[in-house]
Amino acid sequence: MPVSRFVIPKRDVRLTIEAAIFALALTMVFGQLANAQSDPTTDRNIAILQKLVAAAPNAELYYRLGDLYVQKGRQTGDITYFNLSGAALRAALKLEPNLAPAHRHLAFVLYALHDFDGAMSESRVALKLDSMDSYAYGVLGDAQLETGQYQRATQTYARMIALKPDLYSFSRRSGLETIRAQDQAAISDLKHGIAVGISGGEPREGVAWAQVMLAQDYFLMGKLDLADEQGEAALRTFSGYHRALAILGQVRAAQARFDEAAKFYRAALAVIPLPEYAAALADVYARIGDTNDAINERQLVEFIARLNKINRQLYNRVLVDYYADHDIQHGDAVQQAQAEYEVRKDIYGEDALGWSLCRAGESIRALPHVEAAIRFGTTDARLYFHAGMVYAALGRSAQARRSLEHALKINPHFQPLLDGVAAREYTALSGGRAHQYAQEDTDARR
Repeated sequence: MPVSRFVIPKRDVRLTIEAAIFALALTMVFGQLANAQSDPTTDRNIAILQKLVAAAPNAELYYRLGDLYVQKGRQTGDITYFNLSGAALRAALKLEPNLAPAHRHLAFVLYALHDFDGAMSESRVALKLDSMDSYAYGVLGDAQLETGQYQRATQTYARMIALKPDLYSFSRRSGLETIRAQDQAAISDLKHGIAVGISGGEPREGVAWAQVMLAQDYFLMGKLDLADEQGEAALRTFSGYHRALAILGQVRAAQARFDEAAKFYRAALAVIPLPEYAAALADVYARIGDTNDAINERQLVEFIARLNKINRQLYNRVLVDYYADHDIQHGDAVQQAQAEYEVRKDIYGEDALGWSLCRAGESIRALPHVEAAIRFGTTDARLYFHAGMVYAALGRSAQARRSLEHALKINPHFQPLLDGVAAREYTALSGGRAHQYAQEDTDARR
């Protein structure tokens, strides 16, 4: 394949028994830290509801307990609490089948567990029981968004906003606007939602989540200072928030402040060991030449992602991107990407399948997928980088150069390892002339 490749140590990524035991120990420790991280008010309320349910079970109490488990799951990132919430909500519905809020909350739990069909089904049940429930419309729209049903999501979100223009409605709609390259509309919605959330006394985690989304949008646009500002704001809103720690790690890496990036990613992993955080930390270690720590983190990525059935369902796409980015496990990457694509035909499902096919040397098959991924002009350098690499592999030099140029123009520091690949490939396609944004970025980092 006539495209640039970055060099990483070629090691067997399968875990040894010793490494598995080590990773499991980390998971157990991190799980304890996650429990300590959540809001103590939530923990106290859960304990109270558990006692009340045990003493006199009824549908309303089960529903409220399910709601608290959702809150704790959002705060910590621990999927255990979504499973607990699902059990409580199903108990509520067994006692009172027409309890609309329980159906809506169950829809959210199913969405969080990546059962998008189930989430849409439960949302529609909730809406049949209460057609004025904006949150049920929100969950339905989110599931439609994740499965690439963008026109339906547009209509669903419009109804949601009309019913209740609040933090959650504006934040949700912004995700669709980001995909459609309506960047200023997305930024405006997030800012407005955050302001409404703060003034309305919404839960701190909800406000911090929107601030992280705003930081991510700024990062995609290459506005690192603004991304940093919003990440810090999210930490002030909800201290120790793992999503805020992770976005700050991403920003610091883009700024070539790699020691700080590693610190933030380690802090995020200490709250909840998500494979995407371990993968990002591994890339930071690789970027600074810390080979042993990079290998350890890569082993942790696979261990977490394959730990159990629900982890495989949740982190399948993370693992596909990890394999493709590191040019390993081509067969597994393609197989998993295809399986994911069957249920999630959004632009990132298209991109993951196209990128994994490209890495497997099947760029002809990859082409329609990477082109579908960029069909809206989404402001995401990775999408154009992947398209550029496919074009380069097919010998379409002009298209490759344009796509890589666009990726570097959007954000020349989109990933610690791959941004360098994009710059080198562009230079090779341009007769040795470096891209102006890549050159400016190199100069700025000196």
